Amino acid sequence: MSSDESDIDQATNQPRYTVVKPDWRHADLHNWLKVLDQLHHRAQINNWSRDKRGALAHIRVGSQRVHKKAHAPPHLPINAYDPLWLEGRETLYIKHVLYPEVQPYDFTHSSDVITYVLSALALGFMLMLFFSRLLSIDP
Repeated sequence: MSSDESDIDQATNQPRYTVVKPDWRHADLHNWLKVLDQLHHRAQINNWSRDKRGALAHIRVGSQRVHKKAHAPPHLPINAYDPLWLEGRETLYIKHVLYPEVQPYDFTHSSDVITYVLSALALGFMLMLFFSRLLSIDP
């Protein structure tokens, strides 16, 4: 559900994807999805030694960029949409095209999930520092 734009990371010469938030998406949903992305990435890394099929997830970096032309999917919970974005839409569009669910969704993760993701990020950062220092040492 994330929108990405790619460029080349100068340090690794690998594609790097910048996450661009659609303007319709509420910040709570955006942050909730980022945690799910991290869970997927960690599961893929943990499974990589057993299952060699497929490519690893791309390097993704956050940004403050907003995609203003992204189409909002219909029938999401009302709190999935940015309230300022909704204010700029016609009532008929909201009511008959977007048709949001009236019941809000709880876009929070359990403390166990947050702890798991944060520990994965910390480990990944330490490994990145280790390998970047290792690769920059002259023989």
